[in-house]
Amino acid sequence: MIVKPLEQQQESDGPVLRAGMDAERQMAHYLHRRFANDPGVYVLHDLRLVDPEQPEHDGRPGVCQIDHLLLHRWGAFIVESKSAQGEVAVRGDRSGGDEWTRTYKGRKQGIASPIQQARRQAEFLRGFLQRHRTDLVGKVASVLCPAARLLARDDQRGFRHMPIEIVVAYSDSATIGRVGGWTEPTKPFRTFVCKADTVADKVQAEVSSHRAASSLLGKPKGKYGIWLMATEEVVKVAEFLAQHHSPHGPGATRELRTAPEIAAVSPASPPARAAPAADCKHCGGVGLSAHWGQYGYYWKCGACGKNTPMPKTCGVCGAEGVRGRGVKIRKEGPKYFRACEKCGIDECIWVER
Repeated sequence: MIVKPLEQQQESDGPVLRAGMDAERQMAHYLHRRFANDPGVYVLHDLRLVDPEQPEHDGRPGVCQIDHLLLHRWGAFIVESKSAQGEVAVRGDRSGGDEWTRTYKGRKQGIASPIQQARRQAEFLRGFLQRHRTDLVGKVASVLCPAARLLARDDQRGFRHMPIEIVVAYSDSATIGRVGGWTEPTKPFRTFVCKADTVADKVQAEVSSHRAASSLLGKPKGKYGIWLMATEEVVKVAEFLAQHHSPHGPGATRELRTAPEIAAVSPASPPARAAPAADCKHCGGVGLSAHWGQYGYYWKCGACGKNTPMPKTCGVCGAEGVRGRGVKIRKEGPKYFRACEKCGIDECIWVER
């Protein structure tokens, strides 16, 4: 086996990466067209979460990358965008799983299951939100149905049973084959494998099923409509996830897309930005805004007008920056990042409005 140097591998894989990014942009376009004016659906693109409490096998903080996450009152959707030329085929493995192959120019090769990939992302997301449930969702209301109270197991609501439905969306240039009559899983909710231009319709239909099942006059439909959030809680969760987005470090292959977009947010709900992890050193005020100048990056206090240097402490591993080394602040357009050399994480700490 020949292992190519990293630089050569990135260069040769460039067209593949560009095709993948094009597929994500296409999917983002379709979702924006459908949900931009829908106050009940919140869309985050290219969301990357880092969680030390869910570590990788080698002890590094766990990482979860989600192409498109749609939040609504009754749960969420993970949309996995895929680019492929030729045919992509899926078949059952006779044990409840799924096996995938891709055929291009007469050459067939096995590929990882995007359904299983999205399921792992869903479990990571549930675990991440569950630890912050006290700040994100309130107590179980006494009027909720017994099934909802049973799922909660206690008075504090959480995300352990949050419905996260999966959509695998292939670009318009691909063909999808279902070998041996394979069909998508339907329990507890439907999983979709489809073309990108049909995703919005499928999402909207599923949200409607949740809404109908949760109404007082609605008919029960499996587990549809049992788990739910208040409208303001959906906004809170969307903003929380946007604030915890951690882009790749410098030189990473997906550096071109560094922050999630929150689409379909009602006009009264502006895009979220991280709050400064510091107080004004002069007056103790917290109304700070990010700036940069001749002497580096700093917070400016809205109360006294004086400046406070930005702290260079990694929010993931706690490493300290010393004399421009270890942890650095950088700016890309309207976004400010704190980059840690030790763990390779970039934290988005401020977005200019």
